Amino acid sequence: MTTGLIIFGVTYLLIAVQRLPFVHLNRPAASLLGAVAMVVCGVLSLPDAYAAIDLDVLVFLLGVMLIVGYLEVGKFFEWAAESVLRRARTPQRLLLGVVVGGGLLSALFVNDTVCLVVTPVLLAALGPLRRRPTPYLLGLAMGANVGSVLSITGNPQNMLVGIWSGASFGGFLVRMLPVGVGGLAITYGCLRWAYRDELREPFREGLETVPVALDRPLVAKGLALFAVAVIAWLAGGSLPLVAVTAGAAMVAVAQRDPAYAINRVEWSLLLFFGSLFVVMRGFERAVADPWIHAHGLGLAWGSDWSLATTLSAVMVVLSNLVSNVPAVMLWRSVIPNLPRTDLVWRL
Repeated sequence: MTTGLIIFGVTYLLIAVQRLPFVHLNRPAASLLGAVAMVVCGVLSLPDAYAAIDLDVLVFLLGVMLIVGYLEVGKFFEWAAESVLRRARTPQRLLLGVVVGGGLLSALFVNDTVCLVVTPVLLAALGPLRRRPTPYLLGLAMGANVGSVLSITGNPQNMLVGIWSGASFGGFLVRMLPVGVGGLAITYGCLRWAYRDELREPFREGLETVPVALDRPLVAKGLALFAVAVIAWLAGGSLPLVAVTAGAAMVAVAQRDPAYAINRVEWSLLLFFGSLFVVMRGFERAVADPWIHAHGLGLAWGSDWSLATTLSAVMVVLSNLVSNVPAVMLWRSVIPNLPRTDLVWRL
């Protein structure tokens, strides 16, 4: 028990801080070291470590990232950003477009990609106007994060929740729609109030954007296949099977060198997930399962409001300490022991 707890604690410490005086690691590297340590130190056998890796999650991620990779190659996200900027004639409208546009794109496609691709386009448009980009960059970051809660494909932690909870794509979307739409409205309202003085000053000249060389055939194929995948998910299709089928079909019909899209797959994220699965299985076996069996969970006897409030507060703290994905993974073995698991997973 002690060995598993120590390895788990050190791994999550390295994930949280990433840099110590004697070692420089990123999150995937820290999780890989933790996974190997769980096996080398005897907490898990090698077959147990293999069995701990949730291939459904990794396959789902891979399929979605392949389609998103081809959309990146086709300049879809730059084109979408340029379209929003071209229609923004006032600072308030630009902020609204960035928040809502970033949120809606992130609702379907992974939010990290949206932020990484749209940010340079936004900065390039604002540079000649000599306007401080802070409110718009915050709008993009906050809008993308809030909007990504809308669907299972919005961010990696949603993918984990969607697969582990057994939620349907449509059910998840319907339940999270009020949260996402309300969150985007609150985000825009707060930023507009916080930067009200800057936003009152009109642009001295129109926003000038660099025309994007959109690869229309490639983007059309990517969006069409993603739409087919969404329809299949709404019809109850398997999340990982539909995703990887759509991704493989995109590779087949793109008529482009697959290397360009494959290079955009976040392989480090897949390594991060796979390694964390092993770390968490070691922690569950050595610590969590025996403790839950011996003590139970006091939270299980509270009201829904008490449960929701407590878990929300805990998740806010954990997500800021170790980031969202490790925080969600911590709860995988706990949630089945709680009441209202459907409510808890949505939190």
